[in-house]
Amino acid sequence: MARNKEFDVTERLGKAKDLFWEKGYNATSMQDLVTAMELNPGSIYGTFGGKHQLFIESLKMYSKEKLDEYEDAAAAASSPFGSVKAIIQRAVERAFTENKACMVVKSSFELAGVDPDAHRLLKGQTIELIAFLEKLLKLGQITGEVNPKKDAKVMATFIVSSFAGFWHMQVLLDDMDISAAISNFLIESLQ
Repeated sequence: MARNKEFDVTERLGKAKDLFWEKGYNATSMQDLVTAMELNPGSIYGTFGGKHQLFIESLKMYSKEKLDEYEDAAAAASSPFGSVKAIIQRAVERAFTENKACMVVKSSFELAGVDPDAHRLLKGQTIELIAFLEKLLKLGQITGEVNPKKDAKVMATFIVSSFAGFWHMQVLLDDMDISAAISNFLIESLQ
């Protein structure tokens, strides 16, 4: 008969997510996970599978949290273009408040080229965010806030690709002023 879990699975997954986010997949050992999650190896394997499955679940958790943040930022704005601006500004804020690169960006560079599961998940998350921004940009074109001569999908893809640059600049320069200027330049390019 299987034992009931004596721990909060979501809480422990969050601890694994934070560790993978900080160290990356390859630099994180099972012993690191045992220590961070405060679980024995048997509980980790029994609940989450191996390290790879745990990483994929952690990445799913992170991706959902960040997409929810962007949706909340968009919902608080008063117009479609205001929503796009809020998402871009939120990305810049995250770069400085989290003080580390986005887990999606880090994982893309570390694993997307060599791990089909990570690639599929990261690609799906990116496509979802692009589609969300494209919808907002098309609405902004209808309301006259966004240049109607520009391709909404290209603009949305450019915005998402620019997010990696925000974290790159934060990690290397740690200069909020230049990052804010870059985000303003990005926003202005949409009009």
